[in-house]
Amino acid sequence: MNKKKKIISFWGRGFLLLMGIMVLFTVISKAAASFTVANVSVTEPTSRKIQHTLIVEGRIEKNRELSVMTQPDLLVKRVLASVGQRVEKGEVLAVLDEVHLREQLDYVRGEKRALELQNEAVMQNQRQAENKRLRDRSQAQEDYELLREKNKRTLAGLSVELEKAKRTLKKAQRRKDKESSLVAQQEVEEKREAYKAARIAAKEEEKVAKRAIREAQGQPETDNSIEINNIAIKKLEKQIGKLTDLEEMKGEILAPRDGVITEILVNVGQKTLDSAIFTMTDDREGFLFAAKMTPEEATLVSMGDTVTLTTSGREEKDLSITSLELDESKEFMVVTVLLPAESFHLGETASMKVTQESENHSCTIPITALRQESGRYYVLVVEKQNTILGEQEKAVKEEVKVLDKNEMYAALESESIKEDSQIIADSDRYVEAGDKVRLKEE
Repeated sequence: MNKKKKIISFWGRGFLLLMGIMVLFTVISKAAASFTVANVSVTEPTSRKIQHTLIVEGRIEKNRELSVMTQPDLLVKRVLASVGQRVEKGEVLAVLDEVHLREQLDYVRGEKRALELQNEAVMQNQRQAENKRLRDRSQAQEDYELLREKNKRTLAGLSVELEKAKRTLKKAQRRKDKESSLVAQQEVEEKREAYKAARIAAKEEEKVAKRAIREAQGQPETDNSIEINNIAIKKLEKQIGKLTDLEEMKGEILAPRDGVITEILVNVGQKTLDSAIFTMTDDREGFLFAAKMTPEEATLVSMGDTVTLTTSGREEKDLSITSLELDESKEFMVVTVLLPAESFHLGETASMKVTQESENHSCTIPITALRQESGRYYVLVVEKQNTILGEQEKAVKEEVKVLDKNEMYAALESESIKEDSQIIADSDRYVEAGDKVRLKEE
């Protein structure tokens, strides 16, 4: 009986020892797995929109400029504005020398009067030329009429002599006086030739006389000097009007609009040119923000996109992109945003923030879960597999097609992966396809 108890006790202690060894190996195995098997966090594909945020730095610049003009060749006495100064409409920017202004006004009036006198002289000459033309025409017509009468009388006399010779010839022929007939015949021929010659000469003389009439009644020579002078006179009249206005304003040059002076193009003691003496912004047009972007950045913005501008002093929301153009180097895109005149200060730096939101994607994952190899995207999915050691979890490679992504999420083509896939988003060590993994305990 004691022997039987000893045997049972022996096997009992052996079983307990075996169980202890198994527990020890299990603990050791789990401890080893904690060092050799990656502990991973998984996620499932979810539906969301992908947002892209772009921030670029730029400057506040003038939008459209106004040119403050005045009449040329006027002496500047004082300049009252400075670059960067904000001025109001009607504010005095500069003052011209009044004495020189009056001298210039007198000079321009004299120029106008000289042209008017030239026109009067030209018109007098034209009247005299027209009267002479009419006289020459009348004389040529009179000469033609007298010539015709003279030629008519001459031809009539020669015709009478020809007829007389013909009658003499007939009488000699009736008398059958051969000698007298020959003499008469010769006289008839002479008279006929003389008549023909006189008629030809008359026609040529009358032709010349008619030509003289046409030349006498021809159009006078073209003279556009009056028209040219009248154009110059109109310009001088406008100049006189502007100079008179300046004289009445005592030579003061006023700001045409509310705005900021951007450039002064004349100094005290200089004469004004036929160009602007000041340039300034127009508060009706405001300022603009301008910045350069790379072509890749430019793909994230479009005309009309809503943006936010921030400077050290303020933030302005709900502004719109007004233009996107290549710069001169054709390497960058220049983006501009129109700004209200009172919002910012000319020349200060600002940052533009624009956020674009995509359409809703049905399959998105954290960007940490997306991997790339040889230009192709893939994810690692946790799958349970039966092995000789039992059921184990392994990382399996699944290629995916990326539709869109930002710094946080990637949108995948829905057919790329199953809806309930356990996608590895994070791990405590590097994981490759085929590696054993353990899911992190929540």
